[in-house]
Amino acid sequence: MNTNLIEIVELFPEESLDWIPREGEWSARQILVHLILARYHGPIAGPTDMAHMDEAIVHCNTREGITGELRISWVMLARFLSDPTKLDCVYDSSGGIDRGYVGEPKRYTGHYIAYHRFAHDLHHRSTLVGHLSQLGVPLDGHRIRPL
Repeated sequence: MNTNLIEIVELFPEESLDWIPREGEWSARQILVHLILARYHGPIAGPTDMAHMDEAIVHCNTREGITGELRISWVMLARFLSDPTKLDCVYDSSGGIDRGYVGEPKRYTGHYIAYHRFAHDLHHRSTLVGHLSQLGVPLDGHRIRPL
């Protein structure tokens, strides 16, 4: 899935990364920064990862920086996914902060976190595909089922 996201980013002309379909919507760059930063959720990121997060935002000023940060954040996510202890662990929600999400549990497992990271990536992937389509960028061979 991450490889497909990188392919999709590379289809965007650099000057189109900040294009929005209409006022109030997010540009591809905003979506991608959001997607990358969401991978730093809760127990996924370690202290070294968290120290890199501010740099990740800066690196997203270019298409190459975005693809690099997709790779870095994917390695971090893969490290979390490969640790059965972290996946089976039960975590408390975000320190009592109400983020306004409907149905957000107060406690959840690492499996729940992993599922939501993948669902989040897929959700935003579809918006990126829509942006490319509206920009007239051919998507032949790039509309794959990533999972």
